[in-house]
Amino acid sequence: MRHLAVWRKFARHFQPHGTPGHVCRDHNRAVLAPAVAAEALRQGLGPDLTDAQLDQCAEIAERNRLSDTSRAAVRAALEPALSVGNSPATVHHRLFTLAPGHPMRVRVGDAEYFLVPIPIRL
Repeated sequence: MRHLAVWRKFARHFQPHGTPGHVCRDHNRAVLAPAVAAEALRQGLGPDLTDAQLDQCAEIAERNRLSDTSRAAVRAALEPALSVGNSPATVHHRLFTLAPGHPMRVRVGDAEYFLVPIPIRL
């Protein structure tokens, strides 16, 4: 529970006072999912990993048991990386249909990154 409390605290300190809880949860999920997804990638796993494999990756990444929504976010982060080789339609679709708190992988040259959607409330 220590890590969960740290992430909640982080979202609460990043977001303005009065931010709805669901926005903070999306923020926390956007930070949590890449940590677990990175471990899955190190193990050679993809978006079709089993729940048991996901649980193992979360444990190695020192994260608590994942909710179904967080599992979906990790699986989204494990989808093949977008790159300049993708069509504009594919990039548009993948980027603008992301669920809140769901990161996506991109490849720039020889490096891969997670685009992490941190929600903002102005």
